Amino acid sequence: MPAPIPAPVAIAPKPVALPPPAPVAVAPLPAEPGVDDGGGEILLDADASSGLAPTPALVSVDVEAYADGLVPSALARGGLAGAVVVVVKDGQVILAKGYGYADRAKGRPMDAARTVIRPGSISKLFTWTAVMQLVEQGKLDLDTDVNDYLDFRIRDYQGQPLTLRHLMTHSAGFEESAKHLFAADPSRLRPLRAYLETVQPERIYPPGQVPAYSNYGVALAGYIVERVARQPFNDYIEQRVLMPLDMRRSTFRQPLPKGLAGDVALGYAEPGAAPIPFELVNAAPAGALSTTGRDMANFMIAQLDQGRFRGAEILKPYTAQAMQRVAVRPIAGLDAMTLGFFRRDKHGLTALGHGGATEAFQSSLALLPDKRLGVFVSVDGPGKAGRALHRDLIDGLLKRYYPERGAPPATRLTARLHGKQLVGRYENSRQSASNFLAIARLLGSAVVSLNDDDTVSVSTLRARDGRIKRWREIEPYVWQEVDGDSRLAAKRVDGKIVAIGTDDAPPAMWLQPVPAWRSAGWMLPLFYATVAVHVLALLLWPAAVLVRRHTQRQLKLDGRGRDLRLLTFFGLIANLLLLALWAWMFGRIELSPRLFDGQLDSGLRMAQLLGLLSVAVAAVSILNARQALRPPAHRVRRACALAIAAACVAVVWFVFALHTMQWSLVY
Repeated sequence: MPAPIPAPVAIAPKPVALPPPAPVAVAPLPAEPGVDDGGGEILLDADASSGLAPTPALVSVDVEAYADGLVPSALARGGLAGAVVVVVKDGQVILAKGYGYADRAKGRPMDAARTVIRPGSISKLFTWTAVMQLVEQGKLDLDTDVNDYLDFRIRDYQGQPLTLRHLMTHSAGFEESAKHLFAADPSRLRPLRAYLETVQPERIYPPGQVPAYSNYGVALAGYIVERVARQPFNDYIEQRVLMPLDMRRSTFRQPLPKGLAGDVALGYAEPGAAPIPFELVNAAPAGALSTTGRDMANFMIAQLDQGRFRGAEILKPYTAQAMQRVAVRPIAGLDAMTLGFFRRDKHGLTALGHGGATEAFQSSLALLPDKRLGVFVSVDGPGKAGRALHRDLIDGLLKRYYPERGAPPATRLTARLHGKQLVGRYENSRQSASNFLAIARLLGSAVVSLNDDDTVSVSTLRARDGRIKRWREIEPYVWQEVDGDSRLAAKRVDGKIVAIGTDDAPPAMWLQPVPAWRSAGWMLPLFYATVAVHVLALLLWPAAVLVRRHTQRQLKLDGRGRDLRLLTFFGLIANLLLLALWAWMFGRIELSPRLFDGQLDSGLRMAQLLGLLSVAVAAVSILNARQALRPPAHRVRRACALAIAAACVAVVWFVFALHTMQWSLVY
C-alpha cells in the first residue's frame, strides 16, 4: 500500500533557481574522424595513408553483432544468469536484447521488453528528475536549507545548513548509513518519513567540501518531493515521470504489483545458489525502481533529447541542460558531478552516467549527449563478474565507435617528486565514523607507494588480472594508468595532499589520508599481537598447571593473588568471545545487506556488554601484573603478566577507537 499522504507544506513559491533557456554550457565536440555523425556510411580519414582503421558505423546490425560476441561468453565465464542490453541513438532504439535466463530453474529467458529487473542506484536519476521538475516550477530552490521543506529536522554541521544542491552532488557530509536500508520482508517496510527520522546519520564533513556518496541523502530528497508535491513519492513518480515516458512496466512500488511480479528476474548472488528474494528497499527513492530494458530506453531518449519523449516533456530543455552541466569537480583532471549524474570529459567526448548495484543485479547507464547515444546494461548474478561485463561492454562500444586518436602524453620529469608526496595510507570518504561500521575503514584502507620506475601504485586498485595497477604522471598531479585508460589525480590544499581519486570510481567519493592516531599501519599489527597474546596465554595456562604437577612445584600466591590470576583468566576468555562475536557479525554482514534490518541488534547489544566488561578485565589484568611484579615471583611470570595486561588494555583501546560502544542501534 502507498504511504499516507503527508501534511501539506506551508512554503511560499520561490523563484525558479535555474538560468533562463540557453544552450548547454558544454563546448561542441569536434566531429570524429572516420565517423558519419548520423550513424550512416563510414568516412575514412582524409589521409588514407595514415594507417588508421576505418571506424565501424554505429547501426543496429553492428551493435547487435558486437554484443552477441561479448555477452554470452561473459555470462558463461562469470557464472551469470542473464543480462539485458539496450542501446539508443538519435531518439531510436537500435538494440534491446536479453541474454541468458531470468529464471534458471524454469528456463525463462531474459526479455528486454518483458523481464523486470532492479537497476539499483540508477533509480536516483528518476528522483533527481523529479526534484528538477519542482525546481523548474519554482516550488523548490536548490540552495535553500532543506529543513524549510521538512516536518522533522536535519542536524546542522557546525551551524552550516544542508541544501538540495549538496544532496544532488553527494556533498552533504553524511556518514554512511546502513540500518534498515533493506527490509528483510514486506512486513518490515517502513514509511519514508519513519525511515528517514529513525536512521538519520551523523554529518561528519562540512557541506559542499567532501564527496561522500549517500543513499540517505537521496531518500531525503525523495521525501522532499513527496512533501512539496503533496502526494506520495510513488504516485508522483508514476504520474510525472514514468507515465509520460510510457514506462508502463516500471514502478517504485514494493512489493511489486501483481501485473509485474510474475515477470521479475530472479537474483542469483552466486553460481548455483538459490534465488535471492525480491529485494525491498526502505530508502526507496535511492534504489527501489523495478523496470525493463525497453522502458529504460525511453528514459535515456528523454534525457538525450533535453527532457522530451514522443511529444511529452518531463523537463524543459534549459532544465535538462542544467541537470547535465558540471556542478562540481571534486578533483581536477577527473570526473565531475552534475546535478545527479556522474560526468566524464575525456578523449573529446562527454559521457554522463550512473551505476547501480543490489545483492542480485549489477547495472550501468551511460549517455553521450553530444552524440545522442545511450547504453544501459543490467546483469543478474555475482557482483564482480557482473561489473566486469557491463564495464567491458560499455567501454568496448565507446572505443569501437569513438576511438581515441593521438599518442599518449609523455611521463613528466616531476613524477618522482610528486609521487613521493602521495605515499601514505588512505581511506574512502564514504565511511561510517560514529558507530561500529568504523571497523570497515580500518580493514579497508589503501596504501599508496612509489615504485622504482617513478610510477605510483594503490594497493586496492587492481587490473582485471589481479595485478596492482601502476600509474605514471602525465600532468601535474595527474597520473595515467600504465597499459590502461584510467586516471588518478590528487587534490592539494596549501601544498598538502588532502585527497586522491581515480576515474575507476565515481566522483561521489575519494580517498583521503588516514590520521596517524588510527592508521591501520600500526593498529592492525597491534590487533594481531593482542589476539596472539590472548590465545597464547589461554593455551599456556593449563600447560603451566600440568608442568607444576609434574615437577611438584606450587604456585606461590596468596589468596588475593590467586583471585586476580583466576579473574584475569576468565577475562581473557571474555575478550576472545568479544572478538569472535564481532568476527561472526561481520561475516554475517558479508552474506546479505538485509541483515542490517535489525537482525544484528541482539548481537550488537551483547558485543556492547562485552565491550564494557573489557574495561573491568583490563583493570583486573593491571592489578594482576602489579601483584606479579612483587617478589618472589619468577621473571617469566612477570613478563607474562605484563604482556597480558598490555593486551587487555589494547582491547579497551580498540573497543572505543572503533566506536563499538555507541549505545544507539542506528548505524
